[in-house]
Amino acid sequence: MNPREDHYRALLAFHRSTFVGPWIRPHIELEDSQCSLSVRLNAFSCSPLGTVKESIIFQLLYDASFLAAGTLETTLLVQCDKFEFFPFQNLTESRVTAQARLVYSSLKQWTIESALKDEWQNDIAWGRGQFSRSSVLLETIGPYNNELLKQKQDW
Repeated sequence: MNPREDHYRALLAFHRSTFVGPWIRPHIELEDSQCSLSVRLNAFSCSPLGTVKESIIFQLLYDASFLAAGTLETTLLVQCDKFEFFPFQNLTESRVTAQARLVYSSLKQWTIESALKDEWQNDIAWGRGQFSRSSVLLETIGPYNNELLKQKQDW
């Protein structure tokens, strides 16, 4: 296992430790500057009208963008400076995929774009976030550090 893969695993452990709610258990794939997050939405994610809540759509786009940005920094936690999203159409219960990728990089900031698609590859929403390095060391965050330690132990 190389250090980059260790970082990805620890980043996923940290991210999964923050989930709240019965509807979120996504399948996540990370690559350098990219993230794909897929999940089956159920009744917990829907409004009384039967459509998926915009807050759920926002969270999926944000999470994919945050993880994509997190792959770019291996020592400090990334922070979101600005995030905006644009829903295109209503969504009902289905499997969705949020894909995020780096579109612009400078020394101090990254711009990540994300798109949410349903199982038929229809565009549901689009988001753009600006991320930068925070002053928080990743190794001071419990779930991140615990996963790194677990990977390094000899059994």
